[in-house]
Amino acid sequence: MEPLHAVFLILIGFGAGFVQRVSGFGLGIFAMVFLPHFMPSHTAAATISSLFACATATYNAVRYCKKVEYKTVLPMICAALITIPIAVHFSAVVSGEIFKILLGSVLIVLSIYFLFFNQHIKIKPGIVNGLISGGLGGTLGGLFSTGGPPVVLYLSSAAKNNLSYFATVQFYFCFTNLYATSMRAVNGLVTTELLIYAVIGMVGCMTGDFVGRKIFSKLDGKKLKQIIYIGMIISGIVMFF
Repeated sequence: MEPLHAVFLILIGFGAGFVQRVSGFGLGIFAMVFLPHFMPSHTAAATISSLFACATATYNAVRYCKKVEYKTVLPMICAALITIPIAVHFSAVVSGEIFKILLGSVLIVLSIYFLFFNQHIKIKPGIVNGLISGGLGGTLGGLFSTGGPPVVLYLSSAAKNNLSYFATVQFYFCFTNLYATSMRAVNGLVTTELLIYAVIGMVGCMTGDFVGRKIFSKLDGKKLKQIIYIGMIISGIVMFF
């Protein structure tokens, strides 16, 4: 690996970990804005992003395990167990060009949603809606490692308070990303080279998580998110065309 690639991985990991800690999600979205542009393949980028998420989500899930709303998140995980293997298999067989178009479209749609509609849509808590949001999260997670939006949309309404929301989101990400990574390994997508890349990037992830936790109260989270979403639109357009 060239030294410049290692620097890029650490910086991307730092940004992803920072965003995840500040907003409760967004690690995969942030990482997938940048990783596909210099990783060997689209599946390699998604695999590394998933490994990043495994590290940060597992750490936070264990740290806040007493605040997890297990009854709420269980239907979501059950649905994700079904959709993740299908999505991972599809990502392994689809061509790189088609994948870029799909990922670009997803980034554009998600960024427009969060910029203009996020505050106006609420989902009523319940088993059916939990299954739907978990299944959609598993599908996006298995395809692009960007499974956060449906999960966040549901849990922001279902969780009792902000800390329970954060803890439950992290538990979902921990479980589903570990599962998605195992599915990618079964499909031959996890290689020694990618594990090395991921470990290097995880240094940045954990540092970003630490910094985000320390300065969380001093940040204008709304402006930070707007900048990220605009970047998503630009990256999505580049990938799409």
